[in-house]
Amino acid sequence: MTDGDKAESLGLEVSDARPHSFAPAEMITCDACLRANPPTRSKCLYCGADLTLTGNDREGQSSREVINPIGQIGQPASVSDAHYVVLSPNQNKVVAEASLGAIASLLHLRTTEVEIALGSGCAVPLARAASSEQAAMLAGKLHALGIGADTFREDTLRLDLAGRKIRALEISGDGLAATPMNGGSAGVRWDDLILIVNGRLLVNRVEVEERQRRGRSKPLDTRELFSDEPVVDLYMRSDELGWRISSSSFDFSCLGTEKAMTAFENFTTLINLLRLRAPKIGVDDSYRSLRALLANVWPLEPQTRKGEWRRSGAGKVDVSTVTTIDNEIQFNSYSRLRQRLKLRELESAQ
Repeated sequence: MTDGDKAESLGLEVSDARPHSFAPAEMITCDACLRANPPTRSKCLYCGADLTLTGNDREGQSSREVINPIGQIGQPASVSDAHYVVLSPNQNKVVAEASLGAIASLLHLRTTEVEIALGSGCAVPLARAASSEQAAMLAGKLHALGIGADTFREDTLRLDLAGRKIRALEISGDGLAATPMNGGSAGVRWDDLILIVNGRLLVNRVEVEERQRRGRSKPLDTRELFSDEPVVDLYMRSDELGWRISSSSFDFSCLGTEKAMTAFENFTTLINLLRLRAPKIGVDDSYRSLRALLANVWPLEPQTRKGEWRRSGAGKVDVSTVTTIDNEIQFNSYSRLRQRLKLRELESAQ
């Protein structure tokens, strides 16, 4: 009699201890750290964040994509027509629990994510609509449920144009002199600086190597590389594209004796210095806490390509498949939206 038979005879539950493997397409990407998780998990194996899509949710995903009326999932609007529905800032009134559930259902979010958006106190993008009419319809439904929302055209973000990447700064009494990565020079006065958007660029790259022989594939090796780079976007009123400072390519010598050993410390010191010198500047640190929620507006799309192949013997060919997922488009979009909202705020205050 086997151990399993003995357990069954005693009325004990028998579990299959053999590990279950999942195909790459079945894995769920964590919105917080971009690592792949088995579809049976509800929390990330690596960082503990809630996973947006669990195994039970997958069964209803295809139907949700079909019935979704606002183009958030599976039906992206073109840039020329797309509009964002943005939560109005500083909403301090208490929303009834029933309304929270209805808002979450309308936006395909969890109630906890809705509470995070409301509790942030800032203008949070909630959805991407296919047209101004659909955006207005969704905003109207949110108003009826007790929260304010505005609409915003996507093409005004100018996402086709990148901001200038800066490798060094020189600080003076009048303002900043910058050295762009592509050469030349740039400068800005202190009273022209309006916003700092703080974030991180995450990249997760998985390379699977297989051996193909006579129409069959045999897995050989899997390699996973992960990078996490702090970045700061610096915006001024007179420049719609702004400047980007990346920790891996920036010279923090402008901090003088306050320069520290780590990029985190140096960024903190630099932001505090800019905040002290620029009287009109605001600092937005909300990207990290809102990242899972922003995936509803800007989903993280994995990119898969075939890598190099080589012959390893008679009739044998080794081929690699590389899958990369990163949050650069998501952060770029959020950062530029924060800038446009800041400009709108300054214009309305005049």
